[in-house]
Amino acid sequence: MHLLHALLATALIAAPAAAQPLHWSAPVPQTATSQIFAPLVLKGTKEAEALARAGYVQEEYFINGKGAIYSEKEDGSLAVRQGDVPYATRIILIRPRDPRRFNGIVHLAFQHPNLAGTQWGRIDSLVLRSGAVYALAINGSDAPSRKASTPAIPIATTDLPQWFDARRYAGFNIPKDDGIRWDIIGQVASALRDPPKGSPLAGWKVRRVYGSGWSFLGSQWRSWINFGFHDRYRRADGSPVIDGYLIGISAGAVDAGHVPLNSTDPVKDRHQQKLRMIDAPVIELTSEMEAITNIYPLREQTDAAKGGYRIYELGGVSHGDSGVTGQVRPSTWQLLERRHAGGEPVPVCSVEDSDSPMRDVAQAALVNIDRWVSTGMPAPRADRMQVAGKDYARDAFGNPIGGVRVAQLDVPLVRYGEPPASSCGSKIPRRNLKRLPVDPMLIAQTYPGGRAEYLARLDARVDALVAGRWLLAPDAAAQKREARRFADQAFGQGRGVHPETAEGTLQSGAKWAAQVPANWNGTLLVWGRGYSAKLGAPELAPANAKALLLDKGYALLASDYGAAGWSLAEAAPAQTQAIAAFAQTYGKPKRTIAWGNSMGGLVTTALAEQVKPSVDGAIAFCPSISGAVGMMNMALDGAYAFRTLAAGDAGLRLTGIADDMANGKKAEGAVQAALTTPQGRARLALAGVLGGIPGWTRRDHPRPADGDVEAQVDEIGAAFTMGIFLPRADQEKRSGGVFSWNTGVDYAAQLAQSGRRAFVEALYAKAGLDLKADLARLNAGVRVSAKPTAVQYMMAHYTPTAKPSVPLLSVQAMGDGATSPSLQRAYGEAANPGMFSAMWLAQAGHCGFSGEVLVASLRQMEKRLDTGVWDNPATGFVAHTPAPMLRPCIRGRSCR
Repeated sequence: MHLLHALLATALIAAPAAAQPLHWSAPVPQTATSQIFAPLVLKGTKEAEALARAGYVQEEYFINGKGAIYSEKEDGSLAVRQGDVPYATRIILIRPRDPRRFNGIVHLAFQHPNLAGTQWGRIDSLVLRSGAVYALAINGSDAPSRKASTPAIPIATTDLPQWFDARRYAGFNIPKDDGIRWDIIGQVASALRDPPKGSPLAGWKVRRVYGSGWSFLGSQWRSWINFGFHDRYRRADGSPVIDGYLIGISAGAVDAGHVPLNSTDPVKDRHQQKLRMIDAPVIELTSEMEAITNIYPLREQTDAAKGGYRIYELGGVSHGDSGVTGQVRPSTWQLLERRHAGGEPVPVCSVEDSDSPMRDVAQAALVNIDRWVSTGMPAPRADRMQVAGKDYARDAFGNPIGGVRVAQLDVPLVRYGEPPASSCGSKIPRRNLKRLPVDPMLIAQTYPGGRAEYLARLDARVDALVAGRWLLAPDAAAQKREARRFADQAFGQGRGVHPETAEGTLQSGAKWAAQVPANWNGTLLVWGRGYSAKLGAPELAPANAKALLLDKGYALLASDYGAAGWSLAEAAPAQTQAIAAFAQTYGKPKRTIAWGNSMGGLVTTALAEQVKPSVDGAIAFCPSISGAVGMMNMALDGAYAFRTLAAGDAGLRLTGIADDMANGKKAEGAVQAALTTPQGRARLALAGVLGGIPGWTRRDHPRPADGDVEAQVDEIGAAFTMGIFLPRADQEKRSGGVFSWNTGVDYAAQLAQSGRRAFVEALYAKAGLDLKADLARLNAGVRVSAKPTAVQYMMAHYTPTAKPSVPLLSVQAMGDGATSPSLQRAYGEAANPGMFSAMWLAQAGHCGFSGEVLVASLRQMEKRLDTGVWDNPATGFVAHTPAPMLRPCIRGRSCR
């Protein structure tokens, strides 16, 4: 009788609402100049590839409707403050391309009210595997976000679409009064449950609609239920329009666990308010962060489908963790790309994201909800997490006891916790837990049988979770694969009786050196140093990462190339010989990864492109990756333009340079002089654009705003001499003459192709100069011709083929003024995307990456080697498309 009385009580709150009809647009096409804002899936990501493989499409629609603005009476009942208020919003559908694949289930979600966050990654693979539809709508913002929003820096989700694309979203309009959000929810849910004519799912047989949401959006579902809207919104037969709910990472014992009916209503203490009983099952799923705050009694867990309730608590994750690494947050990437001040990149850490499987548990929970509704079989029950004082009771690894007992917690290798700032570039990630190392002795004591015992126990626990309906079989299989990677890290082959260090002289005369830790994990890292005018001892790794890598079990190897300067002819053979020498001393590594920076990145690229490679993968940091010929041709263009237009009397040499340093001093003096006049600054900007120098180059300066052309010129000036004039003399000496040319180059066409003409035009206008006249002057000037044999040498030493034989990862700062970011773009456009990937950092300066960045990049390569596919960029990296390379040159294809 308890359930019956509860359901009757909810029915008395208000009469069921008949949803007003919505007016749907046709799918809004995406073009090069009109893109979906805050989509569920961004083009070029792992998620986009998964969408295509599954035969799914992503579409955006605009919908118009009318709703009521609600407020709460003193007694808790609803009042309509204003009726028939028009609104216009958008909805994104991810659906099977072929309607015949549709399984009848629609998953309904809403956009976060702050910065338009989406939560597709919480249940993405379930949707794509099952044939379901996923619907995402914007239903409003919240008072704190609206208060923080300004026209220049909009924070509220309802302010962002028109900021992003005023033309595409010209009709978007949701009232500022958030009392309308509830009818938007109900009307959208009704239109999805019983699709009317003219709607995207018209003719599709929808069997059930499930609501899921996380954080604020989980709290929104709690308030939707408690304010009686679940009971108000009914189908023609009286059944609910929403058939079940998953409320994620939201705790009712805190203020944030409840969304007010209307933000202008008086604040009420709802901390002890239990979730209302309704005629649909509800599962709440919380992380460590929320679970410990649930100090008040929760609703009784019941088994009947009508009124069913479960509370799940999962350790090893915090509020922002899904348990899946590398997930792209589309709105964050878009905001960062548009220079939005609210889109701050998260720090890059040397420790990995938590793998405690929040997403996988959520996906199984939704399947259990569907089974509950369709067959009456209740979802499994779990104990609550155990609290001891102000913290959880913890096991020997430091992980919480109790809750949903996933394999990562029952068969652990790490402690899940907040990382120290020292592991994340002096910053602590917000609301994210990481895989933190424990004493190796604890692992040895826990698994005396080593790797085999660990994997046997983990596999058995994962199988038990599948049998207990806590995991779905495909997710379980993925967890087992990931466990193999972690096992390789924890149970390395060791160094054995071999010495910690070794060194020697190679057949070529080059020196080599190695260091192998006692806990060697079987992976060998072969470091390639950058350009150096003097020959020094082999450099095993960057100083800021060496100890960290040894501690993690990596063996380190390097050669001195046997030569200084532009030693590409000697470097690749020396590195290959060093790898062979290492194997003779320590045995063949399980895996060999080449890595290097600047010129060493090009050496690494050469190793990756060997027909019979000696490495399994390669990582090129801040690399000269498009090779000597194209890079130096582009530098010649910048030098030619600068000398012709701004430094004709400075005595600068473009080629045939006897002393790079002396020529560089003259160039730097001319650059500083040019910076003092509007005319000089304009012409320096033109030369910088032609030479590929970005508008942000200094590590200790903030990135200039897009419209701040003067600050961008200062950034170009700071890097111009290094990026354009050095080094060349050593290269010409080795190649036997001039290997760069600008014969036949149309500089007007080059500027147009750069995508930066408006920047140059603005400075020319301020200086009162005629840009067309200067371009004509460049086109009429005396050009530089190359010596064919010199070009042939630099093609061989080294201009890439863009055909790596092993996976090649390039890592670059978006503001590198020495090796232009455009080099990386050119290589990527020429290479097979299955073999090449690029990651970008929102920083400036040449190389100088943190140890955290180096380790995160290494992890990215390891994942590629383990899985055969590229993951999304590691946490903390950003999306970036640099200006095109104006003089690309690919060996065996073409040079422009």
